[in-house]
Amino acid sequence: MTLLPTPMHPSRLARSVVLLAAACLAGGAASAPADGAAKAGVKAKADLASCSKPVYPPAERAAGHTGSSILVFKIGAGGDPVESRIKQSSGHAALDEAARQALMLCKFDPTSVGGKIVGIWSTVEYVWSL
Repeated sequence: MTLLPTPMHPSRLARSVVLLAAACLAGGAASAPADGAAKAGVKAKADLASCSKPVYPPAERAAGHTGSSILVFKIGAGGDPVESRIKQSSGHAALDEAARQALMLCKFDPTSVGGKIVGIWSTVEYVWSL
């Protein structure tokens, strides 16, 4: 359930993609705001090719700041993230915001419940390490 920020070693990148996929497929409906899809037990599916890694803010890198940003986000009926918020801060607002901005660029498959396209909530964790 982690995605490491840039730059990183290729083996860490591959691990990050796998972990992001697991996080997105695992969803976070139980801890996110309730909606019809969450109540139906529907999970979000990520198109990982559309997700960019967050860029480590230069000032945060220079200060040696690390941490883990956990975000809750809503995937709209069109598959785009339409809302996000910090569930657990890394302790550094700039890292949290960089994670949120990267997440908002992702594209997801629209979710349907009973044949109707609906929005759904999910959770992802970005781990910031130097």
